[in-house]
Amino acid sequence: MSPQKTELVSDPLFQLNFLLWLTQPLPEGSSITPLFFQRNFSVYAISPALVVPLDLQVAAQQAQIKVQPSAKPDVVLTHDVERKFAFSECKASSFGPDSTTADQARSFLVTTSSRAAEVLGLDAAQVRECLLDYLVPESQRALLLQTLGELTSQLSQHGLPTGNFSILGLQATNVEIVLILDEAAAVFFSLSAGSHSVIKFQPDTDPRPLYFIPYDPDVTYASDAEKLFCKRMLFERIHGSVVVAAGRSTVPAEIVLTPNGLLNDAMFGMYALWESRESARHMRGSMQADHARSSASGEQ
Repeated sequence: MSPQKTELVSDPLFQLNFLLWLTQPLPEGSSITPLFFQRNFSVYAISPALVVPLDLQVAAQQAQIKVQPSAKPDVVLTHDVERKFAFSECKASSFGPDSTTADQARSFLVTTSSRAAEVLGLDAAQVRECLLDYLVPESQRALLLQTLGELTSQLSQHGLPTGNFSILGLQATNVEIVLILDEAAAVFFSLSAGSHSVIKFQPDTDPRPLYFIPYDPDVTYASDAEKLFCKRMLFERIHGSVVVAAGRSTVPAEIVLTPNGLLNDAMFGMYALWESRESARHMRGSMQADHARSSASGEQ
């Protein structure tokens, strides 16, 4: 297997888009198998801020346990009929129980507990079951399982509620991207435990599908150059949308373009599901700054 494919399954931006593709309605015979869509799961929200209930924050502080006041999972999936919610987080690698990332994990464990409906701002009857799932390279799955087990025990020992969790493994071969489900995820998503081929491709080709989200300000990029490249991809889509809007108009005409509309068009509807105000504001600001630079340099 090439180093490129090994790095790909460790890329949080690829992992995020991988999850989104799992929820899309695709025709039979597609190179991508939308496992979660086939089980009637859809995207509920992208990067929502989940606030830990105040009484649980106080209880954690009294127990001298570090818990972030709020945390943003990358994606929340839902099954409307069965009233299930999966809080999904993408990680390049595992982490230890004493790391700052563990503080975030404790917040996730608490917010996906019996208090999940309150955290989501829904009636208790609207939330029947929740699962916290981490998507990591398969090589990191065992280590993360141990860490989450320790964090769950720590919270439970001090009377803090915790939700169920699972670790989803991601693995690449020369011809496919494979998702590995543990028993907890298999039961929750009504799928069989073990390996599922999700993306098939020809040998020696780039296995990345079209990204719904080409740039995510919350992702830690491998380099500044990669971050700039991803941002440029987003801007090129926005510029393309402007050109299409102008091309469809009959002169003279007034064309109304909004930052939210352009970003949603560039992300094939996913921007409308983005709940992180900070990230949304960042992307709108970046888009306006890019427009200003283009205007100053005389670009059309």
